[in-house]
Amino acid sequence: MDTLASAVADAYGLLHMDLYRHLDEAEFVALKCHEWTEGDIDTARTLIPNLVIVIRGLLLDHEVQPDGECRTCATAWPCPVVALIHGLIKDPESQFVALVRRVHDAA
Repeated sequence: MDTLASAVADAYGLLHMDLYRHLDEAEFVALKCHEWTEGDIDTARTLIPNLVIVIRGLLLDHEVQPDGECRTCATAWPCPVVALIHGLIKDPESQFVALVRRVHDAA
């Protein structure tokens, strides 16, 4: 692998880890077993709207165009991204297991 490709792969790895760290923090705050502190509440009030903005941004990028295709994927709408987001939000139990398996298999 050339140096540039290696540097890009490292950068993507760091970005990936940073995003997962942010999601881990949101999950940790949400799932704390004891009573939330004021700091926990403040953190949740920041993280939850930010995560909603991310999901809305993804959905915006994958809107249906007049020809019936996804703006980003150029496939029939709903594209796989919209279908996955919908499944995770509306039916998290069954989609979560598949998502965990994919993450585990990719590791």
